[in-house]
Amino acid sequence: MKRSKQLEEAVRKYLDIKGYEYIRVDSYRCFKCGQVQNASAKGFPDFLVIKPLTAIEVKTDTGRLSVEQIEFKELWQAQGLPYILLRDTIDELLEYFGDK
Repeated sequence: MKRSKQLEEAVRKYLDIKGYEYIRVDSYRCFKCGQVQNASAKGFPDFLVIKPLTAIEVKTDTGRLSVEQIEFKELWQAQGLPYILLRDTIDELLEYFGDK
């Protein structure tokens, strides 16, 4: 399993254990171009926690936000809402929810 998938699974397990309701936007890999895509939710974070309303994006240490993800992040944060960008660990998530 790739590191990003392992991190996504760790986030999912944490949110499930803590009992947080969330939306997970699944994407797929384009076999022609090799890029991860989801045309219906471009820029949307990997996880959207309902309460407290929080966006969570999962990247490896070398992963980059797409233009659409940057735009979403800026719009989200402009509303004063938390946006967590996780890179290789869930430490920031644990800290945000008070478990670290």
